[in-house]
Amino acid sequence: MNRARTILIAVITCISVNISAQQVYDLQSCLKFALENNHNIRKAQFDKEKSAEARHEILGALLPQISGTGNLNYNIQKSRFIMPNFINEFLPPNMQDPNAAKYMTIEMGTNFSAGIGAALNQQIFNLSLFNAVDIARTAEELTSLAADAKEEDVISQTASLFYAVQATEYAAGMFGRSIEIIDSVLTSMETSYASGLIRKVDLDRLKVTRTNMATQRASVLNAVEVQKNLLKLQMGMDMSGRIDIEKINLEAFENQAKPGNQQNFDPNLQTSYKMLARQHNLRLLQKKAAIYENYPVLTAMINYNYNGVSDEFFRGETNYWYGSSMAGLNLRIPIFGGLSRSSKIKQADFEIRKIKEDGVILEQSLNMAYENALLRLEDSRSAIQVQKGNMALAEEVYRITEKNYSQGIASMSDVLNSNSSLVQAQMSYADALNNFMKAYVELHKAGGTIRELVR
Repeated sequence: MNRARTILIAVITCISVNISAQQVYDLQSCLKFALENNHNIRKAQFDKEKSAEARHEILGALLPQISGTGNLNYNIQKSRFIMPNFINEFLPPNMQDPNAAKYMTIEMGTNFSAGIGAALNQQIFNLSLFNAVDIARTAEELTSLAADAKEEDVISQTASLFYAVQATEYAAGMFGRSIEIIDSVLTSMETSYASGLIRKVDLDRLKVTRTNMATQRASVLNAVEVQKNLLKLQMGMDMSGRIDIEKINLEAFENQAKPGNQQNFDPNLQTSYKMLARQHNLRLLQKKAAIYENYPVLTAMINYNYNGVSDEFFRGETNYWYGSSMAGLNLRIPIFGGLSRSSKIKQADFEIRKIKEDGVILEQSLNMAYENALLRLEDSRSAIQVQKGNMALAEEVYRITEKNYSQGIASMSDVLNSNSSLVQAQMSYADALNNFMKAYVELHKAGGTIRELVR
């Protein structure tokens, strides 16, 4: 018995240690976890590494290109060379064969042949290739900025979900607080009912209200779990694992809700604006690529081959080996391309003009998004103060109404109405907190400073 008790105590102790060791995530912990484990960010990193390798591939074309060859052949049927039968004509007349064929065939080659060789090619002047390196570098920068944009999206979405969980858990806590108040009133009313001081219908109405509130609280708690699952998905966390979020800090919220100096909008802080600038550079390089097609290309080459022939398998008197080598320059000069290159240049000009217009549109859109986010932040900031005062007033009204009811001055309808108003005020305050933090995150995203949330 003592041994079983000892084991039971040890198990309970282990469970208690595990529960106490459960990490409680604050915003920074959630964001850092998401940046390290979000699968979309990992995919973006793969694209970034792939783009770097693509640039290395083009850089490799600027280095010497060396290749080797080798062959071993057995000539089952040797080739034949047809030529005039000059031998019969060179014979003395009395020895010439009048029926001799006009042409004769001569068998060429040996039974076996082999060779090994190496070739080196080096680009000396190729502006198209040099420009391709710049295009690949710009494309790599674009991919890197796309990865940054994906990280910023993850930061924004993770922060919004984190604050939504906090606000919803706060709402659930307010429901629980209201239920506790009703439970205390129920206890008092049940005593009064037993003494015949109140009607049963009043007691039943309060019980119905209590049941409805418990049902609403259960729905809110389920909403918390749904939001936590969304948060875990966004963070790249195991869905079967548990995540605990730190409780809402109302003082910190209210400090953030105080009016502050907002920085002026700067489009250069926006990743999308930086990406558009890189796209403009890319269009300029593509125009250069069309222009460089009119330029000559100069390539140097060196070849060396070592060949062997033999009637026997590379032995005997017919076994011969010899080497050959060559060095040279290859110049290719475009002369006329059917005006296609001129059309490419004009098309590139149109693309450059289009992207300039895109820049104007994007800057206006980003500026509008920032101004709208600023307006929503100011509106939600005012709503917090209003709803906080409204909630305090509703609490006071409920307290006075409940006291008056106990003194027989107020009716049960008054108590239920004041309780309903209190719950509504609490939910409105929680909703105002959530809206403020969503606007807070949105303003950081629109202002290009979303990464400040990670610090």
